[in-house]
Amino acid sequence: MSNASLFENTPVSQKVIFLPQCLRSTECKAKTTEDGIIFVNCGKCGIGPFKKEAESIGYKIFIAPGSSLIKNILKKYKFKAALGVACEPELKEGIKMMKKNNIAVLTVTLLKDGCVNTEVDWEKVRQVLNEKN
Repeated sequence: MSNASLFENTPVSQKVIFLPQCLRSTECKAKTTEDGIIFVNCGKCGIGPFKKEAESIGYKIFIAPGSSLIKNILKKYKFKAALGVACEPELKEGIKMMKKNNIAVLTVTLLKDGCVNTEVDWEKVRQVLNEKN
């Protein structure tokens, strides 16, 4: 079965979305914890509206500063499917990590990468979720 089918057939309660910390505003005041960055919804980036929408459907969302935090989250929460948003190098690493943990994974690549002031097509992210939800 393909990743898309596995993702689609996984209950939303067992799905996770990983967003990169680089999508945050450079003025972001959010704090980092063992579960990632605790979002403060200041309105300075596109994460807020998307996070609210996705959580209302039942997704768990983590804003991750790096792959070691993602490993810890996977151990702690035991998700079965994931959507990763990141630059290509991070997505490649993330896909390997998900495969190693038998987690179905879908991805969306950033439009603009560079670790600061990055951009993603939020409509594309929504489309991936809606097609597979």
